[in-house]
Amino acid sequence: MSRRTMQQTRTATHRPATRRRRFRHDEYTAVDLFSGFGGLTEGIRRAGFTTIMAANHNAYKVEVHEANHPDAEHWIADLVDPDAADYHSARDLPAADLLVAGVSCVNHSLANTIRAYEQGLTLFELEDPDYEARVTRSERDRATANCVLQYAAKHHPRLILVECTTQLTSWGPALPGRQKVGDGSTYRWWLRQFELLGYHPAKVLYLNSQFFGVPQSRDRGYWVFVDKTLPMPDLEHRPVSHCGPCDKDVEAVWTWKTGIPATGTVMYGKQYEYRCPSCRRPVVPPMTPSLAALDLTDLGTRIGDKPVKTFKDGFVGPLARSSMARAERCRQRFADFPAILMPAKGVHGSERLLLRPMATQTSQQETALLSTGPGTLPMALAVDNYQGAARGAGEPLPTQVGSETLAVLSSGVLPYRKNTLPTVHGEAMPTFTSEQIPAVLTAAGWYKQNGTSPEHGTAPHPVTDPLGTLTATDTTALLMAQWRASLAELPLEDCFYRMMTAPEIGRGCGFDVDFNGYRGTFKVWGSARNQVDGFGNAVSPQVGTWIGSRLRAVLHASEAVAA
Repeated sequence: MSRRTMQQTRTATHRPATRRRRFRHDEYTAVDLFSGFGGLTEGIRRAGFTTIMAANHNAYKVEVHEANHPDAEHWIADLVDPDAADYHSARDLPAADLLVAGVSCVNHSLANTIRAYEQGLTLFELEDPDYEARVTRSERDRATANCVLQYAAKHHPRLILVECTTQLTSWGPALPGRQKVGDGSTYRWWLRQFELLGYHPAKVLYLNSQFFGVPQSRDRGYWVFVDKTLPMPDLEHRPVSHCGPCDKDVEAVWTWKTGIPATGTVMYGKQYEYRCPSCRRPVVPPMTPSLAALDLTDLGTRIGDKPVKTFKDGFVGPLARSSMARAERCRQRFADFPAILMPAKGVHGSERLLLRPMATQTSQQETALLSTGPGTLPMALAVDNYQGAARGAGEPLPTQVGSETLAVLSSGVLPYRKNTLPTVHGEAMPTFTSEQIPAVLTAAGWYKQNGTSPEHGTAPHPVTDPLGTLTATDTTALLMAQWRASLAELPLEDCFYRMMTAPEIGRGCGFDVDFNGYRGTFKVWGSARNQVDGFGNAVSPQVGTWIGSRLRAVLHASEAVAA
């Protein structure tokens, strides 16, 4: 049976909740459109919302969502194309206090923009002559963001949260000479409709998941619509950050650097940054390094030992020509480091030190770990640790703060300071000197000095002993440490290489998955490709929790006033 025939024979499928839901008198309900793996569902659950219905066209993703949220009902259906055999209208989903939707931006601004505006049809029979002349039926059917409007027009939830790539703002006819960049007119029309339906003007948030405890740099836009009968929530992101010039921790202020470009692309560090409210200088909020997602007990296979293949371009080797070239450039560029995350395809993307959050994860498995090879990785050790507790190689890492530096050890990861305090200057990681280069070590033991003098309890320990609690005055150091090779000291064929695994990508996207002996709470199965697709398209749960908790506070406060 062809794929086209299968699509024609599919029908929308309703799946009742697998576990009976028990409502509380103070419970707030939610509906999740395009729910995927449930990043938003989980985020708002932690914030105090109960999702009663989730919908997605992909049966596998619905089954995974169902396993993790058995109290919710589900629809396996196409929500956007009325002509599809498996179509189910968003209008026919149940009413709720909160609507959340992770919408796709593919067809909003980048695909078929010229053809999409050759003829006009109105949306939902709403009177808008200015828009009517430009939009097509294809635009109506394929713009997932319009499903949010359909639901809002029918049920008018008090709160709406939409997540999308930031390019949603360029949704509209292509600009002259720029077929992949829209003029934003459709986007502005879309925003206006919510105001006509009785919502406050949208609050648009540009946030990066790396500042919410997720070991991934993931810039996304979040659109919040609040009914006009409710006050607007406090949605200013003010992460506590260390200001070097002021020498104190401050509530950082989100600040534009350039404004929104025509492409709609808004990224931390380029279009916006965080600043100290006192001196107005840039500060770096806490972030989580990619090490938090990596299983360092598995460094892969020596490149020289990998099977030799003949590729389509005739190149013969253990990796594709572009990957080998990229790996060699990484080895030379990061010569003093023992490991680096690199794009596996060798063409697009950027390299990342393990001290930094991983690059944005897409729906494909495209990141590889290049390293000097395996060492012993039983635990983490700390030196002059003022803020971070040591962690084992299989444990989640603490949040990385701007005034703290992490180094890679064969025994894990440590907050590392030597000779000079790190400076906060545009990046979380300061420049390393020759004495501060993270490297792979093998260690026979460690000692811990409690307090300010040796007589307060200095004692040696084997590496198998737990470190215990670290205070601001504790000092922990290595005994019998031995440096291993950096990338510069090995030829490429002696370096080790492997792809990031699905569990690592899941952790990198903020999901609590099984990991290196740790049993997570998130249930997932299936091929690595399907899992990576699910994680890569998911909303970071932690960001959903941060926004959701502020939305819930508005509902709670309004009901308290009414009482």
